Amino acid sequence: MKKFTNILFSFAIVFIIAGCSSSISLREVGADGRVSYGDSFLFNGGLSAETVNILGNNLLHDKLDSSPEQFIHALEQLSKADDSTSTLIAIMETSQMIADKMRDDPDRAVSYDLTTLIYTNKYFREILKKNTSRLCDPEMIIAIRCYNLALTQLFAYLQERNLHNNGGFELLAAGGQVMSFTMPEFKLPVAREKIITFHLCSDFRPENLTHDNRRFGIGVPLVCELADNAIPETVFAEDQVIPATLVAQISLNGEKQQIDIDHRQIKLSFLDSRSYDEITYKGVTIPMAQDFSTPLAFMIRKPQVFEFLRRTFLADRTGDSEGLYHLEPHNDQRIPVVLVHGLMSDIRTWMQLINTLQSDPELRKHYRFMGFSYSSGNPILASAMHLRQALAGEREKLRKDQRDLSKFDQMVLIGHSMGGLISRMMISTCDDQLLRNFVGKEAYDNSIDRDDQFFRDMLLFSPVPSVKRVIFIAVPHRGAELAQSWIAQMASSLIRLPKSLLDFNAKLIRQLINLPEDQKEILAKKFNGINNLSPDGYALQLLNRMKFAPGIPYHSVIGNKDKAGVPGGSDGVVPYSSSHLNGAASEIVVKSRHSVQQNPLAIQEIKRILKEHLNRIKK
Repeated sequence: MKKFTNILFSFAIVFIIAGCSSSISLREVGADGRVSYGDSFLFNGGLSAETVNILGNNLLHDKLDSSPEQFIHALEQLSKADDSTSTLIAIMETSQMIADKMRDDPDRAVSYDLTTLIYTNKYFREILKKNTSRLCDPEMIIAIRCYNLALTQLFAYLQERNLHNNGGFELLAAGGQVMSFTMPEFKLPVAREKIITFHLCSDFRPENLTHDNRRFGIGVPLVCELADNAIPETVFAEDQVIPATLVAQISLNGEKQQIDIDHRQIKLSFLDSRSYDEITYKGVTIPMAQDFSTPLAFMIRKPQVFEFLRRTFLADRTGDSEGLYHLEPHNDQRIPVVLVHGLMSDIRTWMQLINTLQSDPELRKHYRFMGFSYSSGNPILASAMHLRQALAGEREKLRKDQRDLSKFDQMVLIGHSMGGLISRMMISTCDDQLLRNFVGKEAYDNSIDRDDQFFRDMLLFSPVPSVKRVIFIAVPHRGAELAQSWIAQMASSLIRLPKSLLDFNAKLIRQLINLPEDQKEILAKKFNGINNLSPDGYALQLLNRMKFAPGIPYHSVIGNKDKAGVPGGSDGVVPYSSSHLNGAASEIVVKSRHSVQQNPLAIQEIKRILKEHLNRIKK
């Protein structure tokens, strides 16, 4: 019964500290949803008006359903006699329609997918040869959509047969053309063998994202699922994926041309969506299709409620899951934005923010996102120590690899709630003098072993040199009364800290705090993350005596559950009086509960700050 009661208390805390989780989910639609993945207003499941006219003028409507092979042959003959691009559009649209009706017979269906690809490629060549200004014509949009649908189905066909990694095989198009597949190329930031599998973005639909971060263009967006140790010595988020775009190039195979056989070569290219925005054909650039929302939602598709509880309350068992992690491979030319979550949370709390920020091409080009994972059950001083060590370790690794550190040393930290307290200590100073003033000169000089490395690492520190800006979101700088409630205190008593922290707490409190011995023992056991949020707690008293690093701007994004733009009120957890900081470079109050980091106006403010940071660096 006691165990059951404790679990209920734990869940109560999860719901009370609302805003440290995410409602984003992923719905799998499978092959049936691929057609509707594209921009449906361009093509509503039927044919374009011009294609309908061509079929009517040439009495081909009946053959479309009764004899598709003869139908395609007739259209191909018509195309040879008529060099208009409208006929090419008719072939690609109708061959794709036929293919979709034949999905129960994959071998037949893929032959029509190949026909679509042949004629979309021919269309692109003709358009670029005649008039590049027609790239925005409705015909071009239809051609790109047909190309994408056909390539989507071709990839699914090849992947089911484990042919998508191979070359040296042939397939037959509906018109009799022999399609020879060459070895694909992989222009991805990780080695091909480190990708477990590819998923079609069109097979999924993200839900509850406020921003659909996709772009119409040529190619098929993919989710690339990474293996463990995808890049040596680089720690990625759990279930890490990267976005990619698949394109196919078709060319005549001159060496195999025979009198009665038409040979073509087809080459698949897997491109990094973050590094490639467009492809070039005969000197003309075409926008590349991109999807950044589906890969993000794919990463967090598995619910993690119990994992939140484990990491918070069983802090003594979760040390292996703490530290910095990457959300994309390292790039010397991109500034790191390190996200530090709040109480009982993880990367999921940031997905709305990341998804929206990545939709801005300028931010996507100049920034890369990282996260810091920690047990929010640990004391905030310990979590801050771990973050300092992690940042120093990351920089040292890059230095040893002789990487360019100029962008790394322009780092931005964004901290939500408790994560903001930890981030604050990255631009603060705590030294001997401050500690003497805090506990008293005699107690400090006579009781503290300043040669103790653990003590020095946790309580004596300077600002992290690489951090050049911090954004605070709904941060309880002066605590939250919720931490003093009986529910919070019950939850605090359930936290199991690592022995090293328990020993340190006992020694620190015994030496520095003037309380009766029995109260010292109780405080040592409860000196943890939840307890540290108490307005009159020792941790926040010490933190608020620390000086900010001069010249490092910091910003406040604050929630008010009742109204926006007015100082005061509360987000339901943290009052304005606790979040406000004198000296902030900017402050905004948005109408929001504690999940301020998911508020659209707050995200727009963060976008503005990141662009301001970028402009400052460029000067």
